Amino acid sequence: MPRYFFHVDDGAIHTDEEGMELSGLDAAREHAVCYFAELLRDAPRAFWGRGEWLMRVTDAAGLVFFTLDFVATNAAAGWGASRHA
Repeated sequence: MPRYFFHVDDGAIHTDEEGMELSGLDAAREHAVCYFAELLRDAPRAFWGRGEWLMRVTDAAGLVFFTLDFVATNAAAGWGASRHA
């Protein structure tokens, strides 16, 4: 089975040194989405502090298979607003 590595940039680079053996690219995509969702769920304030996180999924040689980008953009009405009217 191929081994995939899930590297995260949330303002700091977190290099996945261990990786995970998965059945193929579809399984790696599923894992990446679930893993990213878990990271966002566990640290929503940290995400909003930066507003952009990135995950690169690679093989052991560093060949990038795909990336996930999660970006938030405040609209003009959202700047400084702490609650809904």
